[in-house]
Amino acid sequence: MDSEIIADIRQFNRYYTNILGLFNRRILDTGYSLTEARVILEIGLMEQCIANNLVDLLNIDRSYMSRIIRKLKKDGLIIKEKSSSNSRTYLIRLSSEGITLFNEINKKSDEQLVELFHGLSRKQINEIHASMLAIKKNLDSLERK
Repeated sequence: MDSEIIADIRQFNRYYTNILGLFNRRILDTGYSLTEARVILEIGLMEQCIANNLVDLLNIDRSYMSRIIRKLKKDGLIIKEKSSSNSRTYLIRLSSEGITLFNEINKKSDEQLVELFHGLSRKQINEIHASMLAIKKNLDSLERK
């Protein structure tokens, strides 16, 4: 790959992570890191899962995921229950407080994008959207090979 293309992609990645505030210690004023917020979001979207689902989906080290799960449980955001079909497996779901935070993160994420795109024309927004879909489609094709 051309070194100029690599430099442009890396610059874009730095730009976009900075614009979204992904390196702030606490994401969207929630008191949780980006990784913790993503775990909360994924549990909320799946409604119920096991830690291995999250490890695979987010490509996170198992011990790191274990620490995150322990923290979220301590904070009262998730509930862990033994599976009725396998006593060695724990099912994870959001508590009512976790659901409230899940909804707050979703709402703030939507508001962040509305603010980010404020002042752009519909055409510009559509171009950005199409470009993002193309990036995702092309990179997803790598995972299937």
